[in-house]
Amino acid sequence: MSGNSLATPKRELAQPNRRSTTKQPRNGCSWRRELRKNWQLYAMALPGILVLLIFGYGPMFGLSIAFVDYSPARGIMNSEWVGLEWFRRAFSNPMFWTAVRNTITIKGLQTLIGFPSAIVLALLLNEVRIRWFKKIVQTATFLPYFVSWVIISSMFRNILGSSGVVNQILVNVFALQPISFLTDPAIFRWVVVLQDTWKWCGYFAVLYLAAMTTIDPALYEAAEIDGASRWQQTWHITIPSIKPMMSTILIILVGFLIDTGSGGGGTFEQIYTMYNVSVYATADIISTFTYRLGLGQSRYSLATAVGLFQSVIAFGLVACANRIMKRLGQEGLF
Repeated sequence: MSGNSLATPKRELAQPNRRSTTKQPRNGCSWRRELRKNWQLYAMALPGILVLLIFGYGPMFGLSIAFVDYSPARGIMNSEWVGLEWFRRAFSNPMFWTAVRNTITIKGLQTLIGFPSAIVLALLLNEVRIRWFKKIVQTATFLPYFVSWVIISSMFRNILGSSGVVNQILVNVFALQPISFLTDPAIFRWVVVLQDTWKWCGYFAVLYLAAMTTIDPALYEAAEIDGASRWQQTWHITIPSIKPMMSTILIILVGFLIDTGSGGGGTFEQIYTMYNVSVYATADIISTFTYRLGLGQSRYSLATAVGLFQSVIAFGLVACANRIMKRLGQEGLF
């Protein structure tokens, strides 16, 4: 009896050791199980991933041109490595800093005017109760978004040119002197800013209107019962409800302060199709400066260095704006 009583605890103590030797599932194989489980979804995403890798990340190999003395005859791999020489030449070029100043000025004015204009337009459309009038105004303001900058430039040349409609009215109707809208450096800058606002205001207003549709109508009903006016409802309910959308759009626009290519609202296309030598002092931006260096003067390495500098600064601005928005309690992009 005493022997059995002593043997039992030993078996009980040995039992946990035998259980601890059982194999645990490996977390390293979880991605394989996920792949087998949802392989149809990954197969559908594969073409998009390949397109992104080939056309999005593949051309990034060309950024190495900024660090070599590139020649199309020698190719990238056989060109001499020069390090940061092209960046030094760019920073010592006064036209480069003129382009940087013009870029920040033009995009800053476009943001200061266009960003609140879209919000005001959306708030006004949200208050319209006549449905057919609201649709007409919304369509009229959204339509310019679908028109290319080439067509818009042709329209404005016919309207604001030396013999355009506006100058014809000024001369023949009001007996005034014609205004050089497209050749005066100071006036041309404002033409670009207001033209951009006209094109993009309706587009961003639609985004704000979409955000307003998610607001609970019970909030307006409760505010109306409490005696709140339409302005008070807009200020205390509508605007706070669309703040996440406002912060997201503002972060993107901050990144466009220095990036003016096709992704930056198409400012390159806008200015390139309208400007001329007489307005270089205020209209020449980084994208047009890079275009002239690369394709106009065949200075590929210098143009690539300027473009890489532009992209790095744009990414830094987006990261800083995103961090600031998060510190202010708003939603960020990442």
